[in-house]
Amino acid sequence: MLGLVIRTVLAAIVLTASTASAGGLHLPLRGVRSLERAGALVAGAEDADSLWQNPAGLGHLRGDGKRALLFDAAYVYQTVDYVALDGATASNLQPGHGIPTLAGALGIGERLVIAGGMTAPYDSVHRYSTEDTTGSMTFVITAGAAYAVNDQLRIGATLQNHVTRLSHVLTTTACTTAVCDPTDASLAMRLAVTQSDYLAPAGSIGIQYNPTPAVALGATIQSPVRVSGTGTLAVQIPTAMMFSSASVRGDAASLSYTLPPMVRAGVEVRPRADLRIEVALDIELWGIPDAITIAPDGVAIENVTGGPYPLAEISIARHGKTSFAPSIGIEWHPRYMMFGAGYAYETSATPAGDVSLLSVDSAKHIIGFGGGYEAEGWQIGAAVGVALLADVDVSVSDAAVLQQAPLRDPPTTVPINAGRYESMFIVGGLRAARRF
Repeated sequence: MLGLVIRTVLAAIVLTASTASAGGLHLPLRGVRSLERAGALVAGAEDADSLWQNPAGLGHLRGDGKRALLFDAAYVYQTVDYVALDGATASNLQPGHGIPTLAGALGIGERLVIAGGMTAPYDSVHRYSTEDTTGSMTFVITAGAAYAVNDQLRIGATLQNHVTRLSHVLTTTACTTAVCDPTDASLAMRLAVTQSDYLAPAGSIGIQYNPTPAVALGATIQSPVRVSGTGTLAVQIPTAMMFSSASVRGDAASLSYTLPPMVRAGVEVRPRADLRIEVALDIELWGIPDAITIAPDGVAIENVTGGPYPLAEISIARHGKTSFAPSIGIEWHPRYMMFGAGYAYETSATPAGDVSLLSVDSAKHIIGFGGGYEAEGWQIGAAVGVALLADVDVSVSDAAVLQQAPLRDPPTTVPINAGRYESMFIVGGLRAARRF
């Protein structure tokens, strides 16, 4: 039985890893059932997707030889509309993306449950970039276990590996002195960084406790994740006359950033056997991660007057702050059916001055609902949701996203993100879970 579960999970990972991607900004959701309840699924986590909701929830699957399998797939699309101070407009033309989640669990003895699976976060490398991230992908391979101390108390933990393929394009200026015009289009120098990081370990721990059969308490802590590695850097030489004979030496570079630690807690009550209500809180410590860093290694522009010009390290500052997302979710389980709905309000993790065209973050209202079939160990259903972001106005005095000038020292110049931003998310997904 153990071999069957392991083979199933590994096969799913191999088949879906090439399509796992993330786009848009981070949402406090972790799967289709979580979407249905707007993220209020911590104390009530009880299936194989507890690997990401709260690993202690795996303890509900205990029983020697008992198994559980889960597959869900979500589609996330973000609209973005931008109006610059001079009236120029831009919109997000990138398509949405699919996020698969697969997991399996197996009971060992009467109290231990082991599990494994793969998912991609409802997240985005856009939060760590300045222009284009087409071709980037992230997925998380997770192994976990839970132990039922008794009928009331369950504890769990996971080990994770975040696998990323990052493809970042940003436009810089090839100004070499402080007196050149940073808005000169002929000095535009596009940099394309491609990097793969196959080892970015992390983990989580969780607990659930039932003081009474009708009440469940739960909490989980997710560690930070450090993504870093070497890759390649392609430089598009500017069209300005001074670069007419220029060439590029070298193509090595590294890119690094940190994902923040998170804390989640919830209380679920069951006033009736078929009704569940959970109130939860998601806290994400975005003030901890450092800047996003692109470090060229020996890359330089040659055959140009005054050169060669080595490319300096590019540091994209992120003045993040802790975000809070209180949520409430309700599930009703009549005979052969289940229905749910939820609401969450998430505060912004990004100061207005750091908002840019592909990093639109603000306070948001999240609404989700769904339902489906439930009988004989099966749950088959669907959920949809929206996240409505508050409009953001970035003034010239507040704008803090700087145009990068890696050929001069210091390698930053003028702010480029002033304007008005409007955005929303549309999310939908299908879920199939089986216990046997």
